[in-house]
Amino acid sequence: MDTELTRLLEKQAEGVAKVDRYALPFPESRSLLEEARKRTHENRLPMHSVVDEDMFAHGRQIKLRWYYPSAGSAECTPVVYLHGGGWCVGSNVTHDTVLRHLARAAQAPVCGVEYSLAPEHPFPAALEDVRAVIDLLYRRWRSLGMRGGLILAGDSAGANLALVEAMRRRDEGVVSELSALILYYGCYGPSRDGGSFQAYGDGRFGLSNQVQARYLEAYMPTSSSEDWRVFPIAGELGGLPPTYVLAAELDPLFDDSIELYHALKERGVPAELAVAHALPHGFLNQANDLPAAARAIEQSIAYVNALSV
Repeated sequence: MDTELTRLLEKQAEGVAKVDRYALPFPESRSLLEEARKRTHENRLPMHSVVDEDMFAHGRQIKLRWYYPSAGSAECTPVVYLHGGGWCVGSNVTHDTVLRHLARAAQAPVCGVEYSLAPEHPFPAALEDVRAVIDLLYRRWRSLGMRGGLILAGDSAGANLALVEAMRRRDEGVVSELSALILYYGCYGPSRDGGSFQAYGDGRFGLSNQVQARYLEAYMPTSSSEDWRVFPIAGELGGLPPTYVLAAELDPLFDDSIELYHALKERGVPAELAVAHALPHGFLNQANDLPAAARAIEQSIAYVNALSV
């Protein structure tokens, strides 16, 4: 693993009791993850403003958090971000670093979405929340004069949700409401033997096959195992917006990103693949102190910006 990241993780672990949060009940795991991520916020990027908003859909509260990097950024097309965490953990707090770096790179508002989490709210609750949020924000920004569509981004499980939402909008004939996808080290298919699952799935680099299986069991009812909305690589991938795919080399899900990229290209979707060498799943959350992570976010925004040139 990247030596700079190794030193950074060791420093963050100093004086902290070793607890396997992956083995804890999900409510406790969520709290521990937030506490761990707060230790990475010491050098976080300043924003012009950070604003919380609540919306309600399907009888559930959905928390939104807006990051505005500058006074004039509120007029720009926003990035809507879906956090990772295996559909079971994660929040705008855990992904504060990514959200801030996206906002600075894009010089536009970034909206973090706290969709409903499993197992309390299994599939397809999170997808229902994402749909409601995109519907609301698209109408709002169009009323403010936005041309084109929103930029939809996500990491890990959030990348899965972002891809599925784009596929759904394509099927309904409104894919133009999304101008681009940014997908960071996502889960797009079922776990399998061999490849990156075998090479990196033992937990040495964080995410393990065992943990991924636990997340999937909590998120996915058995009756949904063949539903493409769980594993979108099995669905029709043509007709999607331009897509930026980032793969982390030391990630059991590495092969998912590679397979997705080639499938998109085969179906005529404009797509770009980036590989973060010697870095693991979730490394973008270290962007405050890891230049390679900050650059990876900047490069994804550069791809989107080039689309409008």
